Amino acid sequence: MGRHSCCLKQRLRKGLWSPEEDEKLFNYITRYGIGCWSSVPKLAGLQRCGKSCRLRWINYLRPDLKRGMFSQQEEDLILSLHQLLGNRYICIYYFADHIYIYI
Repeated sequence: MGRHSCCLKQRLRKGLWSPEEDEKLFNYITRYGIGCWSSVPKLAGLQRCGKSCRLRWINYLRPDLKRGMFSQQEEDLILSLHQLLGNRYICIYYFADHIYIYI
């Protein structure tokens, strides 16, 4: 698996994100909202591709991102929905108020 074509066009940073980059992305998104991800890096002052910014926001920086263990209530809800819906995890995801379930 290689680099995306957008990353090959310019000299873009690769690898780990610095705390300064996280702060720039977080501040930009909280101020202006989510829009066209391909324009976010330039407008936020980042040397990253749009896909990298999108993935960083979705997987690490979103304020509503829940980390840690499920509560007992969430676990019971997931198990009861699984009994009802089977392995259709996208349905469970929507019924369980968008609880992220990594299998």
